[in-house]
Amino acid sequence: MKAGLKATLAGLPAIVLVLALWELLPRIGILDPVLLPTFSTVLVRLGRLAATGELAAHCLASLLRVLVGFAAAALVSIPLGIALGLRPGLLNRVSPLLGILRPISPPAWIPLAILWFGIGNRPAIFINFAGTASAMLVGLVSGARALDTRLVQAALTLGATRSQTVRWVAIPAMLPVIMAQLRIGLGLAWMAVIAAEMVAVRRGLGYMMVQARNLFQTDTVLAGMAVVGLLGWTLDRLLLKAERRVLCWRSDIEVHELFDPAASYKSV
Repeated sequence: MKAGLKATLAGLPAIVLVLALWELLPRIGILDPVLLPTFSTVLVRLGRLAATGELAAHCLASLLRVLVGFAAAALVSIPLGIALGLRPGLLNRVSPLLGILRPISPPAWIPLAILWFGIGNRPAIFINFAGTASAMLVGLVSGARALDTRLVQAALTLGATRSQTVRWVAIPAMLPVIMAQLRIGLGLAWMAVIAAEMVAVRRGLGYMMVQARNLFQTDTVLAGMAVVGLLGWTLDRLLLKAERRVLCWRSDIEVHELFDPAASYKSV
């Protein structure tokens, strides 16, 4: 059984327990069913939204903004993070600027994005980019600075130029960090886009949830939250699968397995 499928099956009991409590507590009156409808009620509402095509339209709009903003953030932050991490002098010049920009949360960019781009896809994509790129950049800089100096010294000693060392040694050695930051960035992209869609667009899952809140349709709000979680989880699984392909050269044994007495691993 593959590790990903095994981990998913291992987590099913917790999901079933949460869904059972969600269904039971409003029914027996412990929770107000108006504020927290039962799981079956939300499921029925989700089916109706899907049947009308409304849900698909909102999902496609949100996915477009997430993927475009995330791709733009990755294309900027990966090369810039590697360059800053390998060149301390350059990092010192921009470090104060990064320190100021990094604490600015994605929702803080919303007023400026609306002033610059109006209402539509562009402000949502910009907010996504601004909130994702800075966080990924910090992690990539740290990863570049933590490179094993022996690898770089060996390449330079064997006659490689600096550009060849970066291309054939530094970047491959940083691939685990790069993939980890991409997964973090994808999660941030979803959070940023949903926040932006609540005020800056006229279509998307965030917009759907805000409209449902205004109409006090709690079941629609919860249905939107469930779809956001499922889409985010699915994209993360796809990225994790890509990570395993990219890092296929790594050993099958991971560090956590050595600390887990219940884990089985091959001896080396």
